[in-house]
Amino acid sequence: MKRIALALACLTGMGGCTVVKVDPGQEAVLIDRPRLFGEGGIRDETVKPGLAYTWLTTDAIMVDVSPQVLAVSFDDFSSSDNILLDFETTIQYRVTNAPNLLRKFGADWFKNNIRSQYAAIVRDQVKRFDMTSMMSDVATAQRIDDAVTEAIRKVVKDQGLDVEIMNITLGRAKPNPDVLQQMNLTAAQQQRVKTLVEATNAELQRAKEQKAMADADNAYRNAMNLSPEQYLARQIAEINAEACTKAAACYVVPNGSSVVAR
Repeated sequence: MKRIALALACLTGMGGCTVVKVDPGQEAVLIDRPRLFGEGGIRDETVKPGLAYTWLTTDAIMVDVSPQVLAVSFDDFSSSDNILLDFETTIQYRVTNAPNLLRKFGADWFKNNIRSQYAAIVRDQVKRFDMTSMMSDVATAQRIDDAVTEAIRKVVKDQGLDVEIMNITLGRAKPNPDVLQQMNLTAAQQQRVKTLVEATNAELQRAKEQKAMADADNAYRNAMNLSPEQYLARQIAEINAEACTKAAACYVVPNGSSVVAR
């Protein structure tokens, strides 16, 4: 009878409990919500990875305490040269005191306490540099990332958020779609102009080369005291002689004679 009574007591007690399973890298923040007696609220101690039993009236909120990455997009931030740029930024952070963070600021702490100031800080930094340096200069990009990181760390400290800001990266600055389309059109036009200029220069170079060859031939003709007809005949003879050296057989016939090939 004692064993039966003990078993019934255990089953009754288990019926008023629930199981909390916590995965590695997380902690469970417990919130007591008593229906009749006792005080409710967030407990100071969290549940570490593993299994734990709590009352049915106790809620568990899972909080990632390992380093996390939050992606935040910004569109149409103006550079110093008034080019609209888009950014895909990332914030690497770590929650240092989950119960205190939820108790003071709730689960939407970033949206309610950081997001608007983060946007203003990024906008201010982007406005200080031109598009080209932000897109192609690694030192400039790092300088902006460092400035934004330090500014957000100060915001977190001033507000007393139990969060460690590990790193912030704005990523590569990208012109917005309208600006990018105009840049592509401009680049295509510049390429066409460059191609035309190069083609014109090539034609001029060929003309210079041909004139130089003609001047050299004419100087040679004058030095040999040949008439244009004599010089032309000499050129033809040289061409024929070169062809004969490469042919299997070569026949020389008087000028003006008809040749029938069979």
